[in-house]
Amino acid sequence: MSSNPMSSNSAFDAIIVGGGHNGLAAAAYLAKAGRKVLLLEKLEHPGGAAVSAQAFDGVDARLSRYSYLVSLLPQQVIDDLGLRIRLARRRYSSYTPDPHDAGRTLLIDNGDDTATAASFAAVGAPDGEFQAFTEFYAGFRQLTEALWPTMTSPLPTRSEAKDLAARAGAAAAWDAMTERPIGDIIAKSLQNDLVRGVVLTDALIGTFARADDEDLQQNICFLYHLVGGGTGDWDVPVGGMGAVSGELERTARAAGATILTSADVTAVRPGGVVSYRHAGADHTATASWVLANVAPVVLDRLRNSDPSGGTARKATPHATRNPNHLREGAQIKVNLLLKRLPGCWMRL
Repeated sequence: MSSNPMSSNSAFDAIIVGGGHNGLAAAAYLAKAGRKVLLLEKLEHPGGAAVSAQAFDGVDARLSRYSYLVSLLPQQVIDDLGLRIRLARRRYSSYTPDPHDAGRTLLIDNGDDTATAASFAAVGAPDGEFQAFTEFYAGFRQLTEALWPTMTSPLPTRSEAKDLAARAGAAAAWDAMTERPIGDIIAKSLQNDLVRGVVLTDALIGTFARADDEDLQQNICFLYHLVGGGTGDWDVPVGGMGAVSGELERTARAAGATILTSADVTAVRPGGVVSYRHAGADHTATASWVLANVAPVVLDRLRNSDPSGGTARKATPHATRNPNHLREGAQIKVNLLLKRLPGCWMRL
């Protein structure tokens, strides 16, 4: 939107800071419930990391720019919001060259156990390693199937979640996930280092965590990779991730939510007061509820700032902040378009 349709000081039921897919989903739900909603997005378009772009000049293809797979989108949300999206099941979950032998690769083919077992043997994994790999994930699947329904229900307590796991026969998986570093469990369950590395990808990708960290952040990452749909399957959205965020935006706007792009939030103050800059002017809006679809460290900064960039109140000492607010992560994504599969894949 190129202009602000509101006065310089407007009241809403809810203001959402950040227009990523979670912010858009919240805006759609609240607007459909009859609430007056304002969503503020700093970029020129909503969607956050869930967007599609024409990555290569002269090539008519739109690729997911950052996030590129769908796992943690419950069917209930698709149904509730009437999202018109198509998801395709991803057959191959990983393709990993052996760093010690460029001619060997480990291919995990979710549609062909025989081919995957042969790939395990081809990289020198010991007899029984594929079976151990399969049983490793099957044990955690009992846990994720029990926990998945809680993603759309009030957050259970630790003891309630533990009881759910026990009733599903996943008490051992619960203890493994919540009591010990996932690196220990992987090392005890699997023998081949390449296979261990593939499994550790689920725990470490996008983080600076280590396999044996005592704070178990790697376990949390691992669980998020496995819990989607209860099965851990990751789907590819037809049309790229922009198709998902585009549908969320469409249904939010259709329900009456106000979505402002190029709206830079400068402060969030007590009483639900949000200051932002849009179309070259400063604005203030108020709401009964303010929802943050930004990183915790960004929210910390906004809560400790005034609209002009000064300090509105004494900043919270780092010692009393949630240490995860300062946690950094790292990942890189390389987009490719191929006319044919690489030769090493074709030989498998």
